[in-house]
Amino acid sequence: MTTTPSASPPLSCPMCHMFSDDPASFSEDSGRCVKCSLVLDLEARLEQLEARLRTVEAKPASQVVTRSAGRATRANLVSTPAPSQQPGDSQGFAPVGRKHSAKRKNLEHPRLHVSNRFSPLSDTPAEHSTLVIGSSEVRNVELPAATVRCYPGARVGDIEGNLRMLAQSKSRFRRVVIHAGGNDARRRQSEVVKLNVASVCKLAKTMSDTVIFSGPLPNLVNDEMYSRFSSFNRWLSRWCPENGVGFVDNWSAFWGKPGLMRRDGVHPTRDGAALLSRNISASLSLLT
Repeated sequence: MTTTPSASPPLSCPMCHMFSDDPASFSEDSGRCVKCSLVLDLEARLEQLEARLRTVEAKPASQVVTRSAGRATRANLVSTPAPSQQPGDSQGFAPVGRKHSAKRKNLEHPRLHVSNRFSPLSDTPAEHSTLVIGSSEVRNVELPAATVRCYPGARVGDIEGNLRMLAQSKSRFRRVVIHAGGNDARRRQSEVVKLNVASVCKLAKTMSDTVIFSGPLPNLVNDEMYSRFSSFNRWLSRWCPENGVGFVDNWSAFWGKPGLMRRDGVHPTRDGAALLSRNISASLSLLT
């Protein structure tokens, strides 16, 4: 009697929590899915380009000024020939020359304007319009005049670290929208999550005039996750108004509406991302 081999369990990506039965959909070295590995590779390249740009911007303009000043100095040096001795000078006679000798005119060179277009004009930080920063749930969020930064698998502490890097480069925004906490709620550390939320909002207030925290989406993976996310959403709805932070209630907007969440029960569909964008835009209109 022959026995049929048991089917291998489906593979799961540790970042996006997607399941697949095809091993070719996962990277052999990291265990992540191919899409997440590609996103991480693109983010690493983007960080390298930003680092190179910061290096170019930090290059002092003194080198350019020194070279230009040296050329201008050499151009201003005009050699004057020494007067030649005329015959008869030794006998006390002076040669008769023209009554009005032509005088050499001093050539005035125009001052060269030297500048470095890569150097900052001042130490005042440049202010942008709106920054939306969060986990993979904001990947397809689209807002007018807004910069969206998506970090798959990021927790609240990771978002704070990326904001701190922007603060070091003296970036400032009119409004900062933070969407995070879902990856933290799965770790069963609710008090730690609350402390991290307070810390990241405090940092964001130093970089912007308005800080908004976008609440979690309904998690339908299982009853435990639903309970944790629901509790986190209720706490945010109380804490944000008490601490001068705007709050986006995504829970009530998404609850009971099919087609807004993917099969994994975590990430929004295209329609869900459009609804999330409208929710954030409405909160921005009310607070600014």
